[in-house]
Amino acid sequence: MKSAGVTTIRERLAEAKASLDYLDLERSRRADPEFGKRIEAHIVWRELLDLEFDDAEERITRLCDAAEWALALVS
Repeated sequence: MKSAGVTTIRERLAEAKASLDYLDLERSRRADPEFGKRIEAHIVWRELLDLEFDDAEERITRLCDAAEWALALVS
């Protein structure tokens, strides 16, 4: 079973991939290798940052869970 977070990430990445594919097709159609490069870079960086934030949030959650567990042991 997939978690909701994994599904959301996959959906977001699928949408980003579709946007990048569109830019690539439009770039080919226009014969303009620079068409959409700024937008493409923005999409890629946004997704990389979102993945990093998701990873950091997951790590923080695990640390908090571990701290709560440890606190429960000493209480």
